[in-house]
Amino acid sequence: MTIKKIDEHSKADFFALQSLKGCLFSKEAWCNIYGDGLELYGIFNKDNKLVGGFHLYKSKKAKFLTHYKNPPFTPHIGLFFDNQSGNKSNSLSFEKSIFQALAEFFNKLPFQIFTIALAPQFTDVQHFSWNNFKAIPNYTYQIDLTQNVDTLLKNLASDKRNSINKAGKDGVQVIQNFDLNAVKQMVQNTYLRKAKNLNEAVLNPILHEFSNSENSFSYLASVGTAPTALSFCIHDKTTAYYLLGGYNSANKHQGAGVLALWNCILHAKNLGLNKFDFEGSMIPQVEKYFRGFGGDLVPYFTINKASLPIEMALKFVKREIF
Repeated sequence: MTIKKIDEHSKADFFALQSLKGCLFSKEAWCNIYGDGLELYGIFNKDNKLVGGFHLYKSKKAKFLTHYKNPPFTPHIGLFFDNQSGNKSNSLSFEKSIFQALAEFFNKLPFQIFTIALAPQFTDVQHFSWNNFKAIPNYTYQIDLTQNVDTLLKNLASDKRNSINKAGKDGVQVIQNFDLNAVKQMVQNTYLRKAKNLNEAVLNPILHEFSNSENSFSYLASVGTAPTALSFCIHDKTTAYYLLGGYNSANKHQGAGVLALWNCILHAKNLGLNKFDFEGSMIPQVEKYFRGFGGDLVPYFTINKASLPIEMALKFVKREIF
């Protein structure tokens, strides 16, 4: 296997294979959000046939450190490949060759910091370990939407059910929201309240170029006429991803956020999707909140490496991955 950057002449082949084997986060419309910041790579077999691909986001940290990572608001590098092996042993060997090529290719990139994630279905990280990357398990929650609504409701933690009931008794209104400017405003206010930087250069095209009625939806909960909480999701043919959320701390209600997110889950089920993915749950408070919606804890791997002096410095602030 060899890996080569995708140029303009090979983009059509890349996205044709992606449409068959890839997920939402490697679709052409999603990749176009990031412009020149996103680098597309193809995986080629010994006959120079394209058999897979992925993307990397290249940025500068502290203005001089080259950092390869997932694109902002994207949970992984969108890896896909076409494994046509006829039996289990050959299939495993094919995947081994893919991950060997990835590990060796990543090692040759001119980075000071490398931090990417693989989608949950990719669990063979041996070649990364053998090439001195740190393969760290992370976790997300996923809800099986093939269950009936009564079962989904039963699986909620009691405090989540109580919050939904209280919101109903207190007259909290929840509606499907079609105003993407309202999504942005709610997210902006939340980031500002938490003193976090919001990447509007990426958020704007997600909301105003990528999102449409065929791939996204959001629900807004209000107390009286004042918006209180909002959840925004994107989806492909099988899975909904909770991408953005916001809360108006000036108009609090303990059930508004739960009600908005619960309605997103119900909407995803009504669309005929199979899974609802909370897109990562590694912050303790966030993990506890997402756990209450009754999903399954699903592991995925991050692959991390840094040049030696940078790694030594990062151990003081990112010991969990370096």
